Amino acid sequence: MKNLKKALIALIALTFVLATSCVTTAGSKTAKAALEKTQERMLWKISGTDKNGNPSTVYVQGTIHLGDDRLAVSDNVKRLFLSADRRFGEIDSEDYPKIQEKTIEMMIESSKAAGNKDFRSELTQEQNAFLESLFPKETLDQYALFEPWVTNLLLTSSIMVTAGLDVEKALDSYFVNYAATNGLSTQGLDELDTQLDLIKFGDWNDQMGLLSETIDSLSKPEELEKASHEIIDLYEAYINDDVAKTAEVIDSSKKTETDIEKRYNKMLWEDRNAAWAKMIEQFLNEGGTTFIFAGTGHFVGKESVFTAMQKNKVLKIQ
Repeated sequence: MKNLKKALIALIALTFVLATSCVTTAGSKTAKAALEKTQERMLWKISGTDKNGNPSTVYVQGTIHLGDDRLAVSDNVKRLFLSADRRFGEIDSEDYPKIQEKTIEMMIESSKAAGNKDFRSELTQEQNAFLESLFPKETLDQYALFEPWVTNLLLTSSIMVTAGLDVEKALDSYFVNYAATNGLSTQGLDELDTQLDLIKFGDWNDQMGLLSETIDSLSKPEELEKASHEIIDLYEAYINDDVAKTAEVIDSSKKTETDIEKRYNKMLWEDRNAAWAKMIEQFLNEGGTTFIFAGTGHFVGKESVFTAMQKNKVLKIQ
């Protein structure tokens, strides 16, 4: 099933697991900012001018939300991070301690929304047998108290383990912790609720369709192996600073076949990329140096943050 790959790419596109003030655009008064790929792994530099005509710089460090011991940060990138006037990740560093509380709230809301429904009654005998092969009955009884997205998230997350990659070694966590050890904080491109809404996306029927497809894919050894290899291929492309290959995988995951895929991709990629493009334009206009660390998938491929800025006539890509 192609949707398993899409679900996995979407999952690692989120840090978990936008509000910006209206400003006069830098592009309306100044020359276009210039984008260049640096020699550092998945690091771009945007050079422009602020509203007063002074030099303005934004560094964009593309991340991947899982990793292994090879995912090291160079001294140069550390220096750029610490010396920046402002630092932005996908979510505010002050939101990280709230994740557990927010998750509990979300689970309570999901239980209420599920009511007396049991998603297992809408699965086939074969699909239920597959779940029973993975989880004890008592565990499944607990999962059945919630909407289908909870079980679907658990299933798709398990593939990260089979790929041998660890979310605790992700660069996003590294930068947040590195800032804290140096007495600094990081701000967020997204509100925490934006990412949580993506995790519990869709109504009951949407979630049942996604869960059913995930189960069908995972129950086929060849599909599970293929999905694991694709995650590894994406990670290796990232490690090797292969922008073209990374873009190829990301663009492939964005190809839509159903209405729910179109709606989900719009929320996951299009809406957030457009918002981030406006925020970067604002950073350039404010001046100084900004350091951004966020999922690489938003900065590569055909419909990236950079192409959105190019369409907005505020960026030229070298």
